[in-house]
Amino acid sequence: MGRGRRGGSKRGNFKNHGSRNSSSRGRGNLKNKRKFNKNEDRKKDAESDNKRQKLQPEKESEPLVEESSSSSESEEEVKPYTQLLSMFKSSNRAQQVLTSDEDESEDIDSEDKSEEADSRSEGDNSSEFGDEEMDEEVNEEVDTEDENDEEEERGLHGVQEADDVEEDDEELDNEEHEDETEDEPSGDEEEMGSSTDPYHLHYEREMSESLLEILTSPKPYETQELNWKALGRMVIHLPAKAEKKTEKPKPVLLGESTEKYVIPGTMPILKTGVPLVDYGVKSQLCANLDKRPLSDGSTQTAEELLSPLQHELFNLANEYRDIYYPEMNHLNIDEIRTVYCLHSLNHVMKSRDKVLLHNAKLKKYKENGQSTDDVEFRDQGLVRPRVLIIAPLRNSAVKIVEKLASLLLPAKGQIINKDRFYKEFGEEKDEEDKKENKKSYKPEDYEAVFTGNTDDSFRIGISVAKRTLKLYAGFYKADILIASPLGARTLLADDFDFLCSIEVLVIDQTDILYMQNWDHVLHIFQHLHLQPREQHDTDLSRVRLWALNGYSPHYRQNLIFSSVALPEAAALFSRRGTNFSGKVRVENVVLPSATTVCRVLVQLPQAFHRFPTPTAAQSADDRFHFFTKKILPQYRDQLMSNTLIYIPSYYDYVRLRNHLHKEEYNFGQACEYTPDGKLAQVRNRFFLGKKRLLLYTERLHFYRRLTMKGIHHIVFYQLPTFPNFYPELCNLLQDAFQNPKYRGDGSQTCTVLYSTYDAQRLAAIVGSQRAAEMLTSDRPVHLFVSGGS
Repeated sequence: MGRGRRGGSKRGNFKNHGSRNSSSRGRGNLKNKRKFNKNEDRKKDAESDNKRQKLQPEKESEPLVEESSSSSESEEEVKPYTQLLSMFKSSNRAQQVLTSDEDESEDIDSEDKSEEADSRSEGDNSSEFGDEEMDEEVNEEVDTEDENDEEEERGLHGVQEADDVEEDDEELDNEEHEDETEDEPSGDEEEMGSSTDPYHLHYEREMSESLLEILTSPKPYETQELNWKALGRMVIHLPAKAEKKTEKPKPVLLGESTEKYVIPGTMPILKTGVPLVDYGVKSQLCANLDKRPLSDGSTQTAEELLSPLQHELFNLANEYRDIYYPEMNHLNIDEIRTVYCLHSLNHVMKSRDKVLLHNAKLKKYKENGQSTDDVEFRDQGLVRPRVLIIAPLRNSAVKIVEKLASLLLPAKGQIINKDRFYKEFGEEKDEEDKKENKKSYKPEDYEAVFTGNTDDSFRIGISVAKRTLKLYAGFYKADILIASPLGARTLLADDFDFLCSIEVLVIDQTDILYMQNWDHVLHIFQHLHLQPREQHDTDLSRVRLWALNGYSPHYRQNLIFSSVALPEAAALFSRRGTNFSGKVRVENVVLPSATTVCRVLVQLPQAFHRFPTPTAAQSADDRFHFFTKKILPQYRDQLMSNTLIYIPSYYDYVRLRNHLHKEEYNFGQACEYTPDGKLAQVRNRFFLGKKRLLLYTERLHFYRRLTMKGIHHIVFYQLPTFPNFYPELCNLLQDAFQNPKYRGDGSQTCTVLYSTYDAQRLAAIVGSQRAAEMLTSDRPVHLFVSGGS
């Protein structure tokens, strides 16, 4: 980002490529020199100035932060955005004063105007041949930028090999050149398309103060409901009273008033019969999405290229709305990844094309001798990374990268550092040996998650060109970042600037992240859009005003996908996102046919005990007291041996373990931290009846899916996070897994504890209608009997 900045002098260090205001520019040093020249020496000085401009990029050696320290106003450390911008503005006002104090004669001014008009007319006449000229200019500019950036190829993951760097530079030069020729629109076409393109409507406009007040208020959204065929019931969050605000917005922080402001989100409308290209999707992505031979992806409608679920999800994501979809599973996960990878690539390619087009225009203005003081291009963020994808495991990252490559790259495309990627992220040899020697059966959802490399600490940067996908790009030279919460958090202690300009945030498989460590996810959100510590070669004259003003959180799009409805994910979605385009949360009722309690095959009485609790924060204490006083004393009886106590929370596990030690119960413990040898010993003793109670954590069952034998009674201290765990554990009470002395007696029992704050987990197990009755009923105990003839 910001590679369009050039300048070696301290006085003109904030060299800008265009502005509506001459007071906000730092190019006064060259302009003043030209005004001091006499009329007969203008041509000679103009040639020297052009040479000086061409040599200027080679003089760039110091970071912009160090250069700005030479001015009198940059003595102190700059912290808020406003102070940084005021320094930038005031330093250029001084140059404008110097220019205005030394006016030229009227005849020189008139000659300047005539020459400028002639140069502009020549530029208009040459617009017919602009495509070929622009291609050559962009290619030369990219060559220069890549030469300056070769020294910075050392990313956060190590140093690239020399052969890889040279190959990458050649490929990126060629591809950016081709990208400019085929995909870049002309200036007129770009302006016409901006009125309907969701990207332009969302990111190319400023935010009014009235809308800002709404989004920062305690209740920024109003909710409505909507039903679509594939997604079902949706809760739509729209900015409150956005349409009633009729007062004229005040100018933004920099003092430049904008003509257009962003439009608050409205109710979504499902488009049908519209080609995918008309959604604003790049034709290259549409062509790669259509895998049928001899088909034209540019004319295919969205319904033909996408499934019904993909079509509705992409219709929402393409309008830059926040989405929370808690119905992902191992069957539709590939469809969902296709949607957010398509949306992410489309966003990155549009941003990249806009930057390259503006770079070409600025260079053309300079070569034609036109003034760029009245031209302003705001097309970048504070740093380059725009998309962040949070994934739980390395095998998930492999599938995401493969999906990105299949959508972006044509038949002749190239993935740079592909071998290194598959070596580090691919399936390990030990996993292949385990596959061959696998004896025990695992459920399909377990195999889908834990097949491949299951390392949960990784991060990788990806830069995107038209026909090239470069892996292991430095974080400040990457367009897309893929990281696990643990891999990102280990880096945030030293550097968090790469998160300050994230525009699209995707959280994939949120349920698995919840099983790892949810605090890592919260830690990432706390470091989004903070003020960067360094400038990272960013040209502030190209940074969007809303990014400089600190409004980036209101422009960021959050896409959260999970297989279960998590209260923690719902809270993250509602509290950490203030998108002015609105938010969509999918909430479907659980029908009786889709409940997991129906999958219990063994004949088993299941008693659901509701305990009272006033608040969610106090529910953990009330649950513990209810269990230790009402439920646990019943299992001291000799007949209630071989009881497994299922505990979802590790904190509850530790608390209950200490209580059983204090009360001298005969129990065993099995958690995710128990060594394999000790775990096998505890399981054997529990099966033989030497341990009357066994504490069993949810995370152990999630990562291992052990077949616990010898269970005669089961107690759910809290309902499982994953509803499919309930029938899995209950079916372990069948005779095939019982101790021989208990087989066929039919005395197995199941006890469940729940409160009003377990409504989502209860609904996923017994159904939404039954859950509502159980939560509002006067009876605290409800009995279910499953199985049997």
